[in-house]
Amino acid sequence: MKRFLVLFSVAVLSVFSADRIGTTPVYKIAIEAYPSTEESRALRDFIKEQIQSTGRGQIVVSFPLSESKTWEFDKRGEATTETKTNLQSLTQVDKLVLVSQEDGQALVSFVDVLHETLEYRNALPESLSKTLVADFLSYLDKKNIYLALSHTGSSTTSQVKINSLKSSYVAGEPIRFEIETAEDNYVYVVLVPENQKGEPVLLFPNPMQSDNFVKKGERITIPDKRISFKAAPTPSKDRIRAFVTREEWKEYQLRGKKEDPFYRLLPPAVTGTKTLARSLTPPPTITSPIEQSLVNEWEYQILSR
Repeated sequence: MKRFLVLFSVAVLSVFSADRIGTTPVYKIAIEAYPSTEESRALRDFIKEQIQSTGRGQIVVSFPLSESKTWEFDKRGEATTETKTNLQSLTQVDKLVLVSQEDGQALVSFVDVLHETLEYRNALPESLSKTLVADFLSYLDKKNIYLALSHTGSSTTSQVKINSLKSSYVAGEPIRFEIETAEDNYVYVVLVPENQKGEPVLLFPNPMQSDNFVKKGERITIPDKRISFKAAPTPSKDRIRAFVTREEWKEYQLRGKKEDPFYRLLPPAVTGTKTLARSLTPPPTITSPIEQSLVNEWEYQILSR
């Protein structure tokens, strides 16, 4: 990996303490048609249904006078002064989705309310609006997975132990560590980057260590000597998190490019949307397998050369 930093050997961080266990790591989302037309409202309602029916987020009730507000961003995705003021007026909202459909084009924008930045924007011809929605939902799925991997609470009762092979590393030096479980379990070890734009990397299982069912007392070195995993050349606050579960995460797709030494954890394909939408039973969140797993994490110190 290009980016990796770890601070001094700490098994569980206070910011990821047990008080976060049981939370639902999906975003609170407001969706608005802007500018508001019959076509854009229809597209807005379709996206809202897709998010609600599949547990991709918590839809927040529309805020008053939103259609008269200004939502503008510069080339870097930074909100203009007026837009910042409007975003600051939003409470209990994590993300804002702006939808428009006019002049033969459909446009979806995804705004980080807290950081007042534009995260995602894509436009396609109206005839490809469903393709546009699918692309946006795929992006949202990856954001939800990052959130779940980051925020699922660490627990002192986790059945996995992470053993550092060294107390510190210098920049560019290979990093390896051991895991050991108290019971027979499936184990998933994930590098979670500090930068939310970076995708989590699945350190274990990996193409060279594809069997992640670890028996009680068995010690596994991650990664093995056939894969190189190096300390970052520059500081960062990336973390290693080990998830222990009785069941495989079969819903997720473990993929990677041919040249990548590690897999990427991709969201499951969601089907049966219309059936779920009519159901009286709320759907589970898309990240429920992650939320239900016991988690432990470890950090190491990296020294500059």
